Amino acid sequence: MRKMFRSKAGFTFVESLITFSIVGIFLALTWATVNFLILKENEQVVRTRAHFLVIEGMERVKQIQATAMNRNRENGFRETLGGKSGTYILSKNENSFTLKEGRDEKIEMNEEPYTTYCRTIDFSGEPENNPDIRKVRVTVRWGDAGNCEQEEEDDKGKQAVSYSTYIAKTSL
Repeated sequence: MRKMFRSKAGFTFVESLITFSIVGIFLALTWATVNFLILKENEQVVRTRAHFLVIEGMERVKQIQATAMNRNRENGFRETLGGKSGTYILSKNENSFTLKEGRDEKIEMNEEPYTTYCRTIDFSGEPENNPDIRKVRVTVRWGDAGNCEQEEEDDKGKQAVSYSTYIAKTSL
């Protein structure tokens, strides 16, 4: 009976089974680790893009401010940004950007990982008391749904990156 389970090389069936089990467990753990690392890399790409979109939004607001100041040094800031309060999105007109009232500018990426971003620019402060200083917050949200029309209460599961700064009328 003992000869049935022993090969000519000397390994028994049980020894071979244990060896294959250990190798199988090792391969399964390696597969899970590789999948986890790929997932984290994709998440990092998405988060990095969101940071770039926030910075781009902030730079566009500064560009709008500089353009307004160059056109009208005395009242350019007050006319374009000094009186702003509320939520805006960027709008491109031929060669320049402007601010348009609204929420969640939809930005879709055409390369992997495919993600839809929603960018909002908020102006706060009291333009009546001090129209020469505005607080600006640029927020970029993204998530599974990719639907920018959702209300903020429905943003469960969405992630966001937000930067804030102050802009002011500068004397040139």
